[in-house]
Amino acid sequence: MNHRIQGIDRPTAPDPRGSGAPERTESKPTASPGVPRTTTPGPARPTPAQWGRTLAAGTVTGTVHLPRPQRTCPHAEAPLAPAGLPRRGTAPRTQPFPVQHLTDAWGGLLLLVDDDSPLHARLSALRTEDHRPGVPVVLDVLDVPPGQAVLPRARLSVTGWAEAILPADQRRVAQTAAAVRPLGALLDVGTTRSVWRLEVADVRVTTAEGVHLVPEEEFTTATPDPLYEDEDGLVTHLEAAHRDALVGWVLDTLPPHEAQRTREVAVVGADRYGLDVLVTVGAGTTVLRASFTTPVRGAGDVAGALCGLFGCPCREDGRRTHESA
Repeated sequence: MNHRIQGIDRPTAPDPRGSGAPERTESKPTASPGVPRTTTPGPARPTPAQWGRTLAAGTVTGTVHLPRPQRTCPHAEAPLAPAGLPRRGTAPRTQPFPVQHLTDAWGGLLLLVDDDSPLHARLSALRTEDHRPGVPVVLDVLDVPPGQAVLPRARLSVTGWAEAILPADQRRVAQTAAAVRPLGALLDVGTTRSVWRLEVADVRVTTAEGVHLVPEEEFTTATPDPLYEDEDGLVTHLEAAHRDALVGWVLDTLPPHEAQRTREVAVVGADRYGLDVLVTVGAGTTVLRASFTTPVRGAGDVAGALCGLFGCPCREDGRRTHESA
């Protein structure tokens, strides 16, 4: 067998990609039309709000979309296409910029921007042009699974307004962000970097079950997944210390005729509720859910969770079971 492991209600922000007219959405999470609904409860998984809060924490870099500068003559972007055919070559209506996003101590979203970056220049220009304190933005954050062995599991899209923070308050806001996630770059706030506040109007989280509209209060109060930042390290620890136990669990879980045809086993996800295990059976693949007995609250709970799952002793010290991997 080849084994491999690897808020407050506010009006919806104007869409910077459109005419600026507000788009109203439902206030409760909904799935996209056509998404089949499960009638029987399955293994526990992160909720859309938990996925959104996990991606908002800033472990992976996000992309912020801002309105693109308008040309003098919009009709000069591309010639008109023949009747019935779409126009080609028209410029996108928004500009994408990579951004380090994070949260403050109350769950609010922040953007950490280099003062000499194109993003800072564009934010400042839009703020001056519109004569308004807030710049319409869309923050997009895509989940990155361990080893990128499978498609992204979730996507966060936040529509709102980027608002400049007064120079006198920059350091104070940076300190609240550092209390949540101590980034070295926060030490430069007030000198070469600045913090912008993202006032949220609309939160959407896309998972395999569809697109969910998450109320701001639910999004703000949800907690990030405690294993996400060190997920790659945990997967490495499973490869090094729990290989035999993991394979044994897979073989015990699959029906006998599928267990005999199993060729590869790979952990492709880990969260507070359990593991996602990709299994190659013959010419096909399937994902098994290995659920923990109780959700883990931090790295210190991982040892007991794995022992309960696999029924094996863990030789790590129980405080950070994957640090030595």
